Amino acid sequence: MPKHKPKRGSPLIDMTAMTDVAFLLLTFFMLTAKMKPAETVVIDTPSSISETKLPDAGTLTISVDPEGRIFLDMAGNHTRFSLINDINDAHGLKLSQQDMVTFSNLGMFGVPRNQLGGYIREDVAGRAEFKVEGIPVDTADINKSELADWVHRARLAQFRMKQEGKVTDEYVIVVKADQNTPYPAVQKVINTLTDINVNKFNLITSMEGAGKKE
Repeated sequence: MPKHKPKRGSPLIDMTAMTDVAFLLLTFFMLTAKMKPAETVVIDTPSSISETKLPDAGTLTISVDPEGRIFLDMAGNHTRFSLINDINDAHGLKLSQQDMVTFSNLGMFGVPRNQLGGYIREDVAGRAEFKVEGIPVDTADINKSELADWVHRARLAQFRMKQEGKVTDEYVIVVKADQNTPYPAVQKVINTLTDINVNKFNLITSMEGAGKKE
C-alpha cells in the first residue's frame, strides 16, 4: 500500500504586530529625542600628536575664539540648573524658574552676567543674532573676574550633584582655543584657572593628520 505524503506548505507568519511595535518605537524616539544645541562659535583647534582621549561626559569646556572671546559650556542638566540658581541668588539676576530651566538646556554661552537674562529669553534665531561679547575675565583682581566665578561655582555645583548621586564624577576642565587665537587670550584663561587653584586641565587639539579631537 503506497504511503500518503502530506502536502507541505510554507508557514504563515503574521508580521503586523512586529511592524506596529517597530513604528511605535520609532515614533517614541522621534518625539523624545533632543536636538543638540547649535554651537555659538566654531573653534578650529590646532593639531598635535597627543593621543589622550577626553571623557564623553562630565566636562567643563572653556572655549576661546580667534577674537579672544571666552565661552563656557558644561555637561549635565542637573549641574547647570544648580549652577544658574546659585549665580542668580549670588548676583541678583532676577531670573525666573523658566529662565533657569532654559539655561540648563542651553549649551555654550558667552555673555556677561548683566546680559544673561536677555540672552536666555531670546529664541534660537535671536541668540544667533545676539551681540556676543564673551565672558569677562579680570586677571588683575580675581574677585572681579566673571570667568573665575563661573568656573568656581560650576565645580561646586557638580560636587553637590555628585553628593546627591545625580552624577558620578567631578568635572574635567578643558580649554579649547582656536588655532588663530592670540596667545595672551589663552594665557588669561590659564592664569584664571591657576588663581582659583585649578592646576589640572586639558588643552583640546586635533590629532595631526587625522582630524580627530583630542
